[in-house]
Amino acid sequence: MRASARSFATACGFAAALCVVGPALYGQQPDGAPPTVAAQVKYAGRPLAEVLRDLGALGLTVLFTGEVVKPEMRVRDEPVSSDPRRALDEVLAPHGLMAREGPSGVLVVVARAEAVESTASIQGEVLALGDAGSGVTGARLRLTGAREIDAAVDDSGRFSIDELPAGRYTLEASAEGFLAQRIEVSVSSGAQRRVVFHLYPQPFVEEEIVVRPSRLTLLEERPASAFAMSRDDIDRLPHLGGDVLRAASLLPGTAANDVTAQLSVHGGRRDEVSILLDGQELYEAFHLKDYDNALAVVPALALEGVTLSTGAYAASYGDRMSGVLDLRSAEPGSERRYLLSASVVDLIASASGGWGADGERDGGWLISGRRGSIDLASEFLGNEDPGFWDLLSKAEVGTGAGRFGARALISGDELELDEREGEDSFELLENDYESRYLWLTHEATPGDRLLVETSASVANVRRDRMGLASEEKGDFQVDDRRDLDVGGLGQTWTYDRGRNLVRGGFELRRYDALFDYAKHLDREFVILAPFSPPQPDEVQFDDVLTGDHVGAWASDRLQLFDRLSAELGLRWDHHEATDDTLWSPRLNVAWRLDDASVVRASWGRFFQSQRPYELQVEDGESALFPAELTEHSVLGYEAIFGGRGAGLQGLRIELFRRDVEDPRPRYENLLEPLEFLPEVEPDRVRITPEWSDTEGVELLVRARAGARLSGWLAYSYARAEDRIDGDRVPRSLDQPHAATLGADFRISARSSLVAAWRYRSGWPTTPVRSVLLPDPDDPDELENQLVFGRLNSERLGAYHRLDLRASHRVPLSQGSLLLFLDVQNVYDRANDAGFDVTIDDETGEVTREPEAWPGIFPSLGVVWEF
Repeated sequence: MRASARSFATACGFAAALCVVGPALYGQQPDGAPPTVAAQVKYAGRPLAEVLRDLGALGLTVLFTGEVVKPEMRVRDEPVSSDPRRALDEVLAPHGLMAREGPSGVLVVVARAEAVESTASIQGEVLALGDAGSGVTGARLRLTGAREIDAAVDDSGRFSIDELPAGRYTLEASAEGFLAQRIEVSVSSGAQRRVVFHLYPQPFVEEEIVVRPSRLTLLEERPASAFAMSRDDIDRLPHLGGDVLRAASLLPGTAANDVTAQLSVHGGRRDEVSILLDGQELYEAFHLKDYDNALAVVPALALEGVTLSTGAYAASYGDRMSGVLDLRSAEPGSERRYLLSASVVDLIASASGGWGADGERDGGWLISGRRGSIDLASEFLGNEDPGFWDLLSKAEVGTGAGRFGARALISGDELELDEREGEDSFELLENDYESRYLWLTHEATPGDRLLVETSASVANVRRDRMGLASEEKGDFQVDDRRDLDVGGLGQTWTYDRGRNLVRGGFELRRYDALFDYAKHLDREFVILAPFSPPQPDEVQFDDVLTGDHVGAWASDRLQLFDRLSAELGLRWDHHEATDDTLWSPRLNVAWRLDDASVVRASWGRFFQSQRPYELQVEDGESALFPAELTEHSVLGYEAIFGGRGAGLQGLRIELFRRDVEDPRPRYENLLEPLEFLPEVEPDRVRITPEWSDTEGVELLVRARAGARLSGWLAYSYARAEDRIDGDRVPRSLDQPHAATLGADFRISARSSLVAAWRYRSGWPTTPVRSVLLPDPDDPDELENQLVFGRLNSERLGAYHRLDLRASHRVPLSQGSLLLFLDVQNVYDRANDAGFDVTIDDETGEVTREPEAWPGIFPSLGVVWEF
């Protein structure tokens, strides 16, 4: 029925075209058609005044004087346009004349210099979402009103329409893959108006795999969805340390505390999120590990885009079961560019450029280095002075044999702490971390429709920790040395069959993990946990674990009908270390309701192995657990509403469910959230669920309240629970209600103020009580001992805070300068982070000493790009 209707409409359109075009082929006009310049009429060489009178006979009212249109003026070239109005412009232009529109449509011929003084102009840009993003390549601009013009838009998205008569106009910008946008504008004589279009990408495009829900994109210059954030958005969003992952925590479905940059997705463990950089998995992706992984190893200034998939991702991703965070490094241009940045957290320097004859781009290079200056932020992260650094480099070159690339990332951290406060108090901590990644890539196109991508990589991650002794909690000593080597090889084939996009590939990895770990505890402070076995006081593990991982996958994205697409995927993995052979089917469907809305549904099985280097020897584990299985189900709706006026701009709503079968045991510290050596703390417990599940609904809305004010709301209602001994127990990051409310105020074209307010339910906590129990040293005597109550049966107070970021860009003769001031926790809210406990040995009274996340913290910085 739909195909027939389309054929009928096409036929009608063709017949209508014949009605108009057919008579014109014979030099005739149909009844009621506007007059046109006949093809057989010749104007070149004739007196200009005579030609103006002829054009007037075609429906134009043209007024001129002999002082302006002199008798000696003749038409130089034959006009190209058959439209009388445009032909008039063509014959006047060579003589420095133009027709200015007056009242009632009268056209007055005047000198161009005089006309320019009394006419107006409209200039501006056609941009993807984000004012400072790249212009939309291939954009088209149409102006209607007193004049009708198809204006040119250059590759950077800029346009200029000059010599317009005063009046009211409608401008419409359009581009493939974007929703068209119209703007009404009034111009007065001599005025210059600036108009900026923000084209919203269609939520359903064929170039990218968008049949999967739960996909959110950051830092994109041309985003794949209207809920993406451009590079300009990230620059302006409040976040400490130029860390894009801190901005990612504003998205629905994620959770993170005030210190860490590491995300939890849908209540899962943080190690369930795979972090990739240009396709290479980062096994240690964070700096400041002793501060709960406070910063990512790649700064936002070195990135071009970030995509977070929070569920039901493609078959090409394996071995992590909650989400995929895909980082893409910045693409170097053909010209050499430099960047210098200084903030309270770090110093960054980078350079990039291309190579090739006469600047012709045939590949490029980039190098970015960072040195931490965290001592300036001691109020936020503590009084210690940790150091960190990282270096990212990449080079790509195109040849007749394909495109070759090489990338390297190295990073390091160190922390030294030595405190002596009294005769019996002594504290020593010496930690050192390093990671190195090198990977080579090759892209080839054996045919017009086939792309083959190959990668080979090596990685080394080293950890060296020394322990401490404390009078308060007893004597203990930790000596932890680990060394991980990973070798990888992978290949992906992509074949475009038109209505089908077939992909497949394999990956090979080998893990070699060396452990040299020793722990000795002499506890004076113990909290008993009835739901957890006692933690060992002595641990010694010295061994090398190896494991091979082989994975293969295939998927087919096909266009079933005009508005219905699907992606079928299947993945196979074998992990030698645990002898797991795993099959992971995945299905994603997208139904396009119209050009601006789509419904998506997905289901899939996702496995996560325990890799050799993830063995928790610090907690007494000596064997790896079998792979965990998660089943994801997601149903989502997305709609985009174009236009720059006030009102709703975009809406996304998703329902999700996530079930984990046979989750492996995990270790948590129930009371204090941040510890240098968590494995020696008395609140360390082993949690062994029989089943875990998460379900909820997520809402993301974008709105605009005018040309300068826009905002967003992200809200989720969800629950994340474990089943332990038959009871349902909230997981540690369970937050039934979570919301983010943002406002973006454009003070001017170069200045902005962005506010982000966060709210969530208080995270679960476990109560502690005093119980009379036999003294271990004298069973006939009773003593008061601390005992945990029911696991996660209480909650901390509700969490909320407001962050602000003001930024201003200053153009310079050499590049531009970005200045920013960031204030975390503006109203200095003391949000509950946990608590410490003490007991009165005589009375058994238990005292809880609350601990809070950091309060207000201002920071500032500057970025110079040239």
